[in-house]
Amino acid sequence: MPINNPNPVIIPPTPEIVYPHIWLYNISVHAPTVNSGRITIETLPYNADTQSIGSRDRFQMIETDRLWSAVAEVPEVAIAMQAIIDAVMPLKNWIDAQNQPPMIPDVVEESDIVVEE
Repeated sequence: MPINNPNPVIIPPTPEIVYPHIWLYNISVHAPTVNSGRITIETLPYNADTQSIGSRDRFQMIETDRLWSAVAEVPEVAIAMQAIIDAVMPLKNWIDAQNQPPMIPDVVEESDIVVEE
């Protein structure tokens, strides 16, 4: 039996939000051998125009435990996997460069400058 509330709760309507794109929320590639592997991609709704990422409760998962079959049979997956492989060392080098101490130029003292006349 309902109880009447002397102070009703009123929730105003919210405007419709459109997410025409997909945000790659999480990508995991697990390839323990040359014959077995898994890829998992979690996506969220996304609007690139507003840069708005939808709620996690709307996520979708794309996954297979046939990674190498997907690489062999889906050209776009093969290209993506090759792109990841090609990016490993440049990414590592970039990260290493971020962790290097800044280069400090040698300071030349005025007394070390020789002017020939």
